[in-house]
Amino acid sequence: MTRALVIGGVGFIGVAACKELMRRGVETIAAGRKDRPYGTFTSYVAFDRGDEDQLKRALDQVQADVVLDLACYQPAEVLSLARHFKGQRYVFASSGVVYPNLEGRPAREEDFVPLTGDAPGGLDYQAGKRWCETMLTRTKDFPWTVIRPPAVLGPADSTLRIAAYLQRVEDGGPLLVPVESYERQAGLAWVKDIGYACALACDLRKDLTHKAYNAAFDGVSVRDLIEGIARAMGKPARMHPMPFAELPEGASPYGPDPARSAGFALGRARRELGFEPSALEDALAETLAWYRVAHPSHPGYANRAKELALAGAA
Repeated sequence: MTRALVIGGVGFIGVAACKELMRRGVETIAAGRKDRPYGTFTSYVAFDRGDEDQLKRALDQVQADVVLDLACYQPAEVLSLARHFKGQRYVFASSGVVYPNLEGRPAREEDFVPLTGDAPGGLDYQAGKRWCETMLTRTKDFPWTVIRPPAVLGPADSTLRIAAYLQRVEDGGPLLVPVESYERQAGLAWVKDIGYACALACDLRKDLTHKAYNAAFDGVSVRDLIEGIARAMGKPARMHPMPFAELPEGASPYGPDPARSAGFALGRARRELGFEPSALEDALAETLAWYRVAHPSHPGYANRAKELALAGAA
């Protein structure tokens, strides 16, 4: 039986990944910084990965065949894990932020270009993910595989970006969307699909060494998202297109920024990983059930009156 250590296994994507790994018969151990009670679906270890001695002790204790890393964006942490992990595969959860501006073309895995030079200190999330992947490309004897998700939606997403759209559809008013890009494919994924993609990458029967894979919805635009929410809620899908540069902050948190990619190309993930995305309707059904119970509010919704005024003034 394969044994997997999932760093960040109690997080948003981590729970989905652990459930999918266990469904596939993988012995699954979640990991995080804080002590927690024994979980309902997996065992758990606590350590601070920033302390290299703690990291080494945890890896020696668990003796995992696979490490799935969902909680890293500092290159030094990637390198310390590469020094001490002796198993068969390290799966790094990266992000679509590693891609350059592609001016409306779907991002392909080869569009990521490793950086040059030495990594600076104090990296933010976007730069950190790029440097983590760069460092992996420099570790030639380390068996890494990368999964690149875009913006991920689903129940209990701490960013609450999906709630921004749910709230606006629910109130019946128009949604401000970028005229340049709201009808083209957007970088979106369901959390269950990302957990699924991560589990596929942990399958040691597949030769995935030194390869990266996109995981996302196929062909879903912001317009599709809003119309899908409206159908599920029994509300009208009212959209007000306007220039992206003029959108109030938080009005359309999934963008898409016209300078960025038009979602992800999935050909390689389908062929080599065996990934197949779910239908948007399935993701929205589960997410809407959570929304109706939890009643979350996206911070940008505080500016709703301004948005309505902008839409009414056109």
